[in-house]
Amino acid sequence: MDGCSELGIWWFVMLPAVRPALVTLAIFVFIGSWSDFLWPLIILDRPEYYTLPLGVAKLAGAFSLDWRLIAAGSVISIAPILLFFIVMQRYIVPTESGSGVKG
Repeated sequence: MDGCSELGIWWFVMLPAVRPALVTLAIFVFIGSWSDFLWPLIILDRPEYYTLPLGVAKLAGAFSLDWRLIAAGSVISIAPILLFFIVMQRYIVPTESGSGVKG
């Protein structure tokens, strides 16, 4: 009726409506994948392939703890999550704030 194809309806109507949900899902999937601990612990056998959470856990020795190294490793492992959230947050906030406004 308006001349828009099926792909155009999907691209211009449906996708902007579900963009905040997709961005939220992307944030949760990224955080879950980034901070995964058990699966890499089971699968990886060489320390050079360890993920950051595994590396931070390996910093705690059996008889000693160097809290400065553990804190630095934790900050380094959280930095990409915060950066990803800050980048993706711009897609969530304008849609949520404008959803209740008419016109």
